[in-house]
Amino acid sequence: MSDYEQAVFISYAWGSEREEIVNQIDKALQERGIKIIRDKRDLGYKGSISEFMERIGQGNCVVVVISDKYLRSPNCMFELVEIAEGKQFHDRIFPVVLNDANIYDPVKRIEYVKHWEVKRAELAEAMKTLDPANLQGIREDMDLYDRIRDKISGLTSILKDMNTLTPDMHRDANFNEVYDGILKRIQETTSTTNSPEDNIKPGSKKERKPMDPITLATAATSLLAPFIKKAGAAALDKIAEQLPDTVGRVWNALSNKSNITEAASDLAQNPDDADNEVFFKKQLQKAFEKDQEFASLLTDLIEKAKSDPSINIGGDGVVANNNSTAVGKISIGGNVNGNFTIGNNNQVTSK
Repeated sequence: MSDYEQAVFISYAWGSEREEIVNQIDKALQERGIKIIRDKRDLGYKGSISEFMERIGQGNCVVVVISDKYLRSPNCMFELVEIAEGKQFHDRIFPVVLNDANIYDPVKRIEYVKHWEVKRAELAEAMKTLDPANLQGIREDMDLYDRIRDKISGLTSILKDMNTLTPDMHRDANFNEVYDGILKRIQETTSTTNSPEDNIKPGSKKERKPMDPITLATAATSLLAPFIKKAGAAALDKIAEQLPDTVGRVWNALSNKSNITEAASDLAQNPDDADNEVFFKKQLQKAFEKDQEFASLLTDLIEKAKSDPSINIGGDGVVANNNSTAVGKISIGGNVNGNFTIGNNNQVTSK
């Protein structure tokens, strides 16, 4: 287990009562020997805020101080969504719900959903005023708003169903319940942490290790981008019908991710804009980084596409046999688990 997984993070919104109770939690847990990672102390000057928030999302134990401001903050909700998209969300979080967090009334929870719908709509409208080439970074904000809007109702429902006690009850007990829960979690995860080989039963076939996210995203982009560019935005929803079967399976797996399909739509609408292809690849990379099972699935699908006898993926382009369509310039060769040659004389190596 890595250092940040052994440490305890605190996710909270800055200011007023929120800051006060975080200071109290920090002090109470540190005095008991629990290592606490906190942005104001550990991020450092010029440190990457997004990388720090992603570390929180991967943390083994996260104290989450829920407030009204937290549920309306892009940065705080990014952290909560990151935690939720990992495994064992319920086991990894230790929530303290402040009095102004309206999560127990369903009507109030709907207001939080509406808040993020409005934020997304405002950003979408503002984006229309710019050339797509000038939206670097803005699309990522839109992706975040989409993720928060899609998950906030479910996350607040999970939180309201947990007996989180009141802030005063936690203070009166000097946060003993939080401490005991964290200690139990650390002990359980430490005792059950084995090497990868320990999890393989004798005689079982070892699961294929996925390529690293960058290599896999590059491979998927090089395979699909020529088809997406040729299809155009109007035909994007029916693109799978025009693809060779194995390539279609790759697309179908990816099309379940809204951020990927939106990036593909941008690429289809403006196929000559190099930034759109870069953005499409980045969305793939982010998806693979967050979901190893998904990355493993795509590794297998791309391997099958590479070996599909109905298409020739190699040389100067895709040659599709059996009345399929020949499109683009793609070169894919080598072993998915080793070297992977993609594009026009480009080499990507997985280590």
